[in-house]
Amino acid sequence: MLQFTVDLHTFRSALASTKTHVSNDKDDLVGRSIDCTIRPNRELLVTATNGLTVGVARVPIEEESFYVELGQFSMTPETAGTIIDMFAPGKEDWNVQLEVIVTFTTEQQPGEEDITVSTIKVRRLGQLFGGDQLTVTTPVQTNKDLTRIWASLGRAAQRNRAMLPPTRFDLKRITAFRAAQTTYGEPLTVCALTNGFGSLLVLCGHYFIGMLRADRVELEDQDKDNYDGIKEHWAKELPSLFAAVS
Repeated sequence: MLQFTVDLHTFRSALASTKTHVSNDKDDLVGRSIDCTIRPNRELLVTATNGLTVGVARVPIEEESFYVELGQFSMTPETAGTIIDMFAPGKEDWNVQLEVIVTFTTEQQPGEEDITVSTIKVRRLGQLFGGDQLTVTTPVQTNKDLTRIWASLGRAAQRNRAMLPPTRFDLKRITAFRAAQTTYGEPLTVCALTNGFGSLLVLCGHYFIGMLRADRVELEDQDKDNYDGIKEHWAKELPSLFAAVS
């Protein structure tokens, strides 16, 4: 069993900023899950990735409630959305806490591997009659690449700045990070990567980090003609400073 207490605002922000990074493929159960991992530094690390973008958010666990074993559970973006909607804070809710209890059971599947199912109970503290509560049951989905993803992000955050080469971006991938800026109320900081995992590192304050995979324009192949042609086109179409003065 996992049991911990978190700040309502920070937990909601973490779910909102990461659930936009899950896969759209409903058959991809792992890609459509949001991973929640309790780490030794008394933090809940919330992670989602669709293979093209990654979103990771930190949620500090209240120190007095940190007496549980370390562990991991997952939820669907629909469950995350339900939590966000159900535990929406009021105007006076500046210091509200949520208690999260996760229990696990094993279900046998005839002719198939057994599956682990988690029951997630979320309760708002400090209210009469036990406070608002939500209970959901969902199979545990484990992303085996999480450790590699975290390591890649950590190394990228430590590197010096790198120049961004000509790069193509898909707007759908970029808009996945809009939720982070909206929920945390801070601008996004973007820098280029030099490793092969992704192209851009995306930071939003102290609680969110992500990665965006983009397509580098290889100037040695046929992309170069298109790239140079587009640049030449705009160089001719836009009025130059000297032309405007004359």
